[in-house]
Amino acid sequence: MRRAMLLLGGVALAVGAFALFYRGPGQPFIRGYVSDVGATMLVYAFLGLLWRTTAARRTLATAAIAAAVEFYQIVGMTPPGIGGVLVGAFPDPWDLIAYAIGVVAALAWERRLVRSGDQTGGLADSTPPAR
Repeated sequence: MRRAMLLLGGVALAVGAFALFYRGPGQPFIRGYVSDVGATMLVYAFLGLLWRTTAARRTLATAAIAAAVEFYQIVGMTPPGIGGVLVGAFPDPWDLIAYAIGVVAALAWERRLVRSGDQTGGLADSTPPAR
């Protein structure tokens, strides 16, 4: 499970890097919403690493954190400096859809591994003993 969450975090960071450096058509959409999908996946991965609980609780906690971010934007409590950059400053109902897509993608990632019986994301957590 740990490796699965590390891999999910890596995918989320790759999505975020893509959104940050993308300069092609639809850049505002990519920067504004695809980055939110990646950020939500990253939160899910962090929770998966730090909190041993059910996928449903992790999903609800991730959704609650995403909703809190949007709430802070609505009431104008965005922190100054880098905190404001990370949280954002402008509320947008479409962000909630991007957050939902990120949560569903992260949950699907975890469910796929559970269904296949592979709890490690395809990589062993430890090396097998030498014979």
